[in-house]
Amino acid sequence: MSKIDKKREKLESSLDTLAQVPPNTIKTLQKRARSKWYTEPLIVRLKYLEGTKLRKYYSHAWNCNNKIYQEGQKLTSRYCNTRVCNICSRIRTAKLMNGYVNQLLELDNIEFVTLTVPNCTLDDLNDCVDNILKQIVLIIRNLREKKGLKISGIRKLEITYNTFTKTFHPHLHLLVNNNSGKLIVDQWLKRMPTAKIIAQDVRKADAGALSEIFKYTTKMVVRTKGQLNFHLKPINAIMECLYKRRCFQPFGIVKMVNEDVDDLDATVYPDLPDNGGGITEWIWKECDWVDGKNTLTGYIPPEIEINIID
Repeated sequence: MSKIDKKREKLESSLDTLAQVPPNTIKTLQKRARSKWYTEPLIVRLKYLEGTKLRKYYSHAWNCNNKIYQEGQKLTSRYCNTRVCNICSRIRTAKLMNGYVNQLLELDNIEFVTLTVPNCTLDDLNDCVDNILKQIVLIIRNLREKKGLKISGIRKLEITYNTFTKTFHPHLHLLVNNNSGKLIVDQWLKRMPTAKIIAQDVRKADAGALSEIFKYTTKMVVRTKGQLNFHLKPINAIMECLYKRRCFQPFGIVKMVNEDVDDLDATVYPDLPDNGGGITEWIWKECDWVDGKNTLTGYIPPEIEINIID
């Protein structure tokens, strides 16, 4: 077996592992409880943030999974499908991985490309995002129509916040075939005169690249010793910028996967104690769902401070 075949076999094995949907267990429910526990204080503050354009959006996120109904070993709950909700973000990530990985395996010579521009201020954020999305569409079109390159893949928009410079960093991640990463970067630098060559990146795709492209579209929490820090107004600005924007976009032969999280979902958990028939209503309280006397998952949060910074 050649080195190229060995590398492809290793990549396929890694991608197959990523595409596998883990079983639903009580541990999965504990992760859901953890997500709701540490994001709910943020969502409440966002909901009442003066001047926000997304008050209803945040209200919907605050209500996500507030109640879970159990029938036997089946749990039913409602989801908000917002990007500010970590519960829905985790589900969305798994759904995108499962939907795109097998398609990406059909492509040859996959590369992971990062395209960046200098950080911008809040006033320039929307215009900056509009421009980078416009330019990547033109680049892909140019390579396909004028260069004759059969280019396929997926791109993701991501925005992060620099707490030291108080600026925003919108950028793109792409998975592309046919070793086209360098050509994309070359055109990017021509079209974006302020972009620096050292800030762009092209590397062979691996399992880490898949995890990178399908994870969060913004990193909301900054972890320090003993604290989870959320910067309230920057997060709201990013959510307003991303609202109704398509963050994941396939191109070429890669078909689009619906990233929406189903509003109402019923799932069987084989290791969940059977309630013996009837319907049990579990209501969220502080860090777990309770039915009046029992907890659903047994999740105990860590001794850590959640710090919301205006």
